[in-house]
Amino acid sequence: MLGGVTGDWVVGYHRGMDDQPKFLVSGCVICKNNADKIARTLDSLRWCDEIVVVDSGSTDGTVGVCEGHGSGKVRVIKSGWRWFNKQREYAASACRNAWVLMLDADEECGEELRGEILGLTEEARRGVGLFKMPRKNFVMKRHVRVWGPDFQTRLVHRERVEWDARSIPEIRKVKAEFRVGKLKGAILHNRLTELQATDFNDGVKQAMYAVELAEHMRLKGKRGGWVNLFFRPWMTFLKYYVLRGAFLEGRFGLAIAYKTTIMVMLKYSVLYAEGMKGGENQETGSKEQNEHG
Repeated sequence: MLGGVTGDWVVGYHRGMDDQPKFLVSGCVICKNNADKIARTLDSLRWCDEIVVVDSGSTDGTVGVCEGHGSGKVRVIKSGWRWFNKQREYAASACRNAWVLMLDADEECGEELRGEILGLTEEARRGVGLFKMPRKNFVMKRHVRVWGPDFQTRLVHRERVEWDARSIPEIRKVKAEFRVGKLKGAILHNRLTELQATDFNDGVKQAMYAVELAEHMRLKGKRGGWVNLFFRPWMTFLKYYVLRGAFLEGRFGLAIAYKTTIMVMLKYSVLYAEGMKGGENQETGSKEQNEHG
């Protein structure tokens, strides 16, 4: 078996009778400077017919790790960054199969999810444009339960979906004649990473997300008045710490609630500043989206 083990989680590739898929699936990964993590991602995709990796300028040996992967299925494409949804669309377009499972370089296809996909019959796929599945997020090797179920639309039929290039969170919609299927197995995110300062304070990444989130909201007609700027962060903290039960996880839960709150505060700060430039003074509510980044 290839892969890692932690607690009750086992992720890897097991060759057996049930590993013969009922249809061909391409795996694709978008990455940059993920040499320390991407091997686990590729291991979890060994069952795929092929693995396409789109690298947007790694300098840490990520490309070498991919090209030397033992599956012999990895094809690396070097291409500039387009933002998440557009980058995934480009990666999916480079795959040879219609069905594509899309992962980030710090994610893994869990065993249950792999089994579900391998078992999808023609009947189960008929009329489906994409399948959504939960994502289990980890910080300090601990499952962040309050962020669940964090559904992702990552198994797509390339010819049956439409892509919103600048959407945050990523939006993929099925074309009119198709529907969305649902899987129970999960994508595992950041499963084996030790505590890092950037888990709670990644200035560059947080700033990038905040600006992009604010721009997405602005394009949707949202405005960042002082009411949202003041109250949204407090509401977010109460939502995750109290209503979703982060307080039950002690210091870890408190840190997670603050991490989520900070992202919302940054997002509305940027939106508020944009409103100041234009002299706007509107108070418009909006649903938190992708708060935990």
